[in-house]
Amino acid sequence: MKSPRGFTLLEVVVAAAILGMAATALFGLLSQSLFNLGKVEEMHRYQLAAQDLMQRVLFLEFLPGAGRAEGRLDSLRSQWTVNVSRYAPPDREVKPAEAIVKIDVEVIYPGRSGERRIKLEAVKPASLRYDDGYNFQEAIENAYPR
Repeated sequence: MKSPRGFTLLEVVVAAAILGMAATALFGLLSQSLFNLGKVEEMHRYQLAAQDLMQRVLFLEFLPGAGRAEGRLDSLRSQWTVNVSRYAPPDREVKPAEAIVKIDVEVIYPGRSGERRIKLEAVKPASLRYDDGYNFQEAIENAYPR
């Protein structure tokens, strides 16, 4: 009786087909993972921009009693909005020199299927300014020395 010495051509073809299907599935998973990693990195850049903006507002010595500022982040093709509102004391008729304010920061950026938003909130005790000469947007943009 003769013993087989190798694989038949049919066995080699079947093994190559199975290996090809497995490699195709693995490369598909790898491709999707790299795509998702790119999306996560992009979102992280916008999160860092929102955190930087919040830190700028928290760094300010004075805040408006109620105010809004808007601007653009040209390097990221996005826009930002900061809203400041009095949190305490709740009486809006009184204009105290100091109060607790709520700060809302929003960064709006283009996504694949429309605008995407990142929102941050903070509460801070602050000295308030009520005069019209206080430029809140300029104060935010110049919060850090250049």
